[in-house]
Amino acid sequence: MKVKRLFSRRATTLRIAGLCGIIPPLLGLIILAIAIYYCPSFSWTGSYLSLLGVEGAASTLFNASLIAGGVLNTAFAIGLGKGLLSGQLLGRLGALTLILGACAMCAIGILPRTTGAAHDYASVAFFSLVPLSLFLIGAALVTSSEKGLGFFTFISGILMVALQLVPWRWSGDAIPQMLSSIPWSLWLVALGIKLLNLSRAKPAYDN
Repeated sequence: MKVKRLFSRRATTLRIAGLCGIIPPLLGLIILAIAIYYCPSFSWTGSYLSLLGVEGAASTLFNASLIAGGVLNTAFAIGLGKGLLSGQLLGRLGALTLILGACAMCAIGILPRTTGAAHDYASVAFFSLVPLSLFLIGAALVTSSEKGLGFFTFISGILMVALQLVPWRWSGDAIPQMLSSIPWSLWLVALGIKLLNLSRAKPAYDN
């Protein structure tokens, strides 16, 4: 009975973590579209996404979505560490790095662009820690039985970095920022679905 309760608790943790991976990218796109609607000065080619967090209704929506996304991503990283990456030192290090990246995401929402250097440091931390976490998690998965998922994780991290380093011709950074977030968003959804599937797996005593 005690073992059954432990499996049930683990399944609940994985289910919550899976949803916390799937929800933020989908909800974030909706909130981003609404924030852009309420910020007529925003330009995809001449602005940074952080302009949406400066003033008015757009700032409330945009900053709140970053804070909420960071909190949900933290829960996702915890579940990932206890699920796919349990028992792996490298994987747990990757999950911890992802938690730090999620905290940086919260900091971007708490410290909008008007705060100056503090906002810049939070942004740099986010766009550095998240790819690093993907490389660590990818390495852990490749060395386990999840090689396909590991290579997908590596590619997501590489694309996230590469799309930031491309010398785009636009004066603003909104498009590169958006493009670099797509691989990470797809990775969150894919790993979220994986955790949901793991939560449905029957324990050995039920087979």
